[in-house]
Amino acid sequence: MTTPPPQLLAPAPVERACRSAWDETSRTTLDPSEQTALAALGRWLEEPARPYAILHGPRSSRRAVVAAHLVRASQENPAWNTQIAPIGPDLRLERDLVALLVSRLLSAYGGGAPRRMRMRIGEEHLRVGLAQTTPSLLLAITDVEEAEPLVSWPALFSAVGPRIKVLATVEGDDAAARAWIQRLGFDPARTRVHPLPARRWPALGDPAKLLAAAGAVPARLLGLLACAFGRLREDEITTSLGTSIEGALAGIEPLVAAFEGTYAFRSNAARREVEERLDHGARDASIRRLLSLPPDGYPCAYVRAHLEQTAAPLQAFAALVTEEHLARWMARPEAYLGFVADLERVRRRAVEALPMGHEAAALAVRAALVEASVRWYALREDHDAPVGVEAFARKTPIADERDQARALTALGAAMTADPARAEVIAWAANAARRIPDVELRGDAFLSLAGVVEGEAGYAFAREALAAFRAVENAEDRAHQMLVATGRLPPEEGVTAAREALRSLRDGAGDPGDADCFAKHFPRAVAEALWPDAEALPGPARARVLAALAGVLGDPERVRAAFVAVEQHLEPYDLDMHWTLKQLVPVLDAPEARRAAALAPRFGEQAAELFEELIPRLIALGDPAEDVLEVLPEAARVRALARSLPFAAEPARLRARIDEAIQNAEPRERGWMLFDVCPWFAATGHSDAMLTAAAPLSDGARLTALGILARHDPARAPELVRQAFPLALHFGADEPDRLLDLVPLARHFPAEGAATALGILLDALAGDYRHAALAGDGVSLVKLVPLIAALAGDDGLSGAAREVVQVAAWFP
Repeated sequence: MTTPPPQLLAPAPVERACRSAWDETSRTTLDPSEQTALAALGRWLEEPARPYAILHGPRSSRRAVVAAHLVRASQENPAWNTQIAPIGPDLRLERDLVALLVSRLLSAYGGGAPRRMRMRIGEEHLRVGLAQTTPSLLLAITDVEEAEPLVSWPALFSAVGPRIKVLATVEGDDAAARAWIQRLGFDPARTRVHPLPARRWPALGDPAKLLAAAGAVPARLLGLLACAFGRLREDEITTSLGTSIEGALAGIEPLVAAFEGTYAFRSNAARREVEERLDHGARDASIRRLLSLPPDGYPCAYVRAHLEQTAAPLQAFAALVTEEHLARWMARPEAYLGFVADLERVRRRAVEALPMGHEAAALAVRAALVEASVRWYALREDHDAPVGVEAFARKTPIADERDQARALTALGAAMTADPARAEVIAWAANAARRIPDVELRGDAFLSLAGVVEGEAGYAFAREALAAFRAVENAEDRAHQMLVATGRLPPEEGVTAAREALRSLRDGAGDPGDADCFAKHFPRAVAEALWPDAEALPGPARARVLAALAGVLGDPERVRAAFVAVEQHLEPYDLDMHWTLKQLVPVLDAPEARRAAALAPRFGEQAAELFEELIPRLIALGDPAEDVLEVLPEAARVRALARSLPFAAEPARLRARIDEAIQNAEPRERGWMLFDVCPWFAATGHSDAMLTAAAPLSDGARLTALGILARHDPARAPELVRQAFPLALHFGADEPDRLLDLVPLARHFPAEGAATALGILLDALAGDYRHAALAGDGVSLVKLVPLIAALAGDDGLSGAAREVVQVAAWFP
């Protein structure tokens, strides 16, 4: 009985390669030694304690044939779901193997980048195991040595679930087989190893003899097929050799199999026999012929593999991150899947080369941004082919002009070299001017004004003000004008602030809302607005006076503002609650005590006000014990910690904090620890926190170390050295752990910083939230300190250039 090959939901080249291999192997008659091996593997299927098996033997042994027969026999048993991954022509690269495994194991999955699909295969299928109602899985991967190094293999197979069997066939002796056990991530104690004896080449199929007797053209064809990473079409062969396929095949037909208009070696063993007999000149000539084919054919799919095989310089890989290469891939059956796979490998090589030059940083950023763009553009409609041709429509840009301006501004702000920095700032300004929303445009210019000094900064602030003046809503317009005052020259800031306050007073909104923007006011603006604030009506007067007093800090004005707040305070008034909180840090002792007496009027919000008041009271010499008593334990601990810099007896406060943390419930202890870490670190007592964090989980200790490092500059290098290995341990599974440390990237160890950037760029490229440039996830804006630490101004400038160029791909 002949079982038909399985229906593959995969790109056409992958499906064709599988069907070709199935035809070549599953219908071949086994000899006695092969039948013995098949029987042994059948017994292995019944061993629940051994999920792994290695079938190994010399090159001429037909390991793939035996594996195919095992799959065919198991397919006839309804208790088994059997899948085969025949590595060979069109299945030698990681992207193709991943495509095949996805199509076999996750046929309902809607698509994604290769690394995301690897994760889904490994974590959601192989590791979890199978439901009892589904058949057991047999996955046979043949001729693993044919594939390029797949560093992700251990992540797939290192922990398979129950009722899952994985068989790999390997060329070599027992020692070679056991080496592959480790490379594949198999558990040696749970792996069955079975040998196959050597087998003589058939008389008409010995590769060495056929190659020696072949004419010039057939020999060149064998060289082409031996060096190719995939099956060659007939037109590609005739173009390369300048002759018909019939003439090229003369005398070598036993070695070459034709399938659906494509040609490849009949067996991997024969291919390797021929490849090893090619001299250096013949090999180079074959590769030149392959790569000189039309670029939308073989070179599109395999140029990257050839560049890797020959250890080409990094600059050669830049050609794979171009619009032209993308367009060629989108016309192929693999579509964006193949392009994204190239981007991943280019990015990996660029990250590995980071210590050697800033060009690598720019290329790594470029590959990540392009992948994020392509993934955003690819429309993923539900269909049966998760990795087939998918629509590509330019409906949304990589990021709007606002995100471009934000990223470029952040990169420019981190630079020190004037000419290059000026160019990046100019790019940011150009992006800002193209933002259609006037309010967002003003925000972008205000950010630029914050990173550029002198008259140039004032010029950006004036552009921001001009944009804000065009905001349609009068209240929003006034609010934004108040924000802009902090970046304008003092006289212009005063004028803008008075205009905005007058607009609010005349009906555009609540003039008291100006208190929300006082933190932006320079002292000159706050001074000038004081008379205007005194003329405001009712509660608005109290709110604005309190905000201005907080900026000025003048005792008389603080007292006047506090009196105004007392006069207009209403129970449960959240606006006045917020106003009083802002005034607390400048209150003197009598007003601070009166504020404590007023706090209960705010109901549940009183605790927040007490928590603000306690550090101020302690700073003024008042122990505030009565106020501390009304707070719940966690808030009391926070208030005591915030009081450490002002306390007359800080050791006594530290002892109270430590006691409270030790007495807390285990689940609360970590959160309390995080709350107090900044204050212990800022007062030079990080060691106490390290001791308290020692019994916690790796994740909690990492969080504590990060907080301490951010607030204890003297100890930051040492604390980051402790935190960094923990963050790398979480790695790609939890990139936010690394991201939290990036502001301290200048302290990263040189040998690990590039690894960190690689992990984070992977996360950036794969983020579905469209946050590649500036967003809530891993974004280029957040990676600026790490790029600066690795590649300096040149790396930052190169990354900025990529933002501009990649954005132009996707207008």
